[in-house]
Amino acid sequence: MKHRLLTLLLMILTLPLFAQQGDVVLCEGFFNPWLEEGWDAKGDDWVVWYISNTAFAGGKPREMQMYPDFNFEGTSRLVTPIVELNKYDYINFQFNHALEATQGELDVRIGIGISENGEDWESIWEDTVHGSIAQSQYLLTFDMEEWPTKAPQFCLYFTGHGAYVTSWFIDNVIVYASKKNKYGDIEDSDQNGFVASRSHILSLKGPSAGTVTPFAKMKKSKNKFSKIVEGRRGRRRR
Repeated sequence: MKHRLLTLLLMILTLPLFAQQGDVVLCEGFFNPWLEEGWDAKGDDWVVWYISNTAFAGGKPREMQMYPDFNFEGTSRLVTPIVELNKYDYINFQFNHALEATQGELDVRIGIGISENGEDWESIWEDTVHGSIAQSQYLLTFDMEEWPTKAPQFCLYFTGHGAYVTSWFIDNVIVYASKKNKYGDIEDSDQNGFVASRSHILSLKGPSAGTVTPFAKMKKSKNKFSKIVEGRRGRRRR
């Protein structure tokens, strides 16, 4: 237990300075070979979620790995426990990830959703992916004013075909919660509460490692801010 608490502390202390905002209300590094209480994997069949003794998302072993069957088509979700946010106004949602794709017509979506009951999901952020995603750390900021609940479950979801995706790796899922400033606001947000000017991608591998890219500088499409982070390790399973 002491080792795990020390690891959690070190994981938080080594995060980028821009992530150090608010109280930590959820922190999961997938240290054990089983899912902690309250976590779950949900969605259509033909997708396997398991804790892998690897570090492809850029954290420390272990990490979550999603492995879709070649015939998979649909949505699959990694679901968090209920997160109590009643005394807060906005959150910073941070996670490490990497996605491995093969050659082909890849057109899938990844995103973050919230739910009041663990069954009905509303997307609060989504990105369309056309190729592999290199090791990256995402920090996404949300104003919760329009959310249907302040005690949500979150999910990281994958939607699309599994034919050209070998794995999606996820690690170090952390939610920071905070109050708004004395003026009652933070920044302009879209209809889902996503605050682009406060959201970032941190590259964790390759020549661009350590480079932070603000979402505010990215192309806006259908009221979603999206960015495809290129990168491929060259390892394929099929």
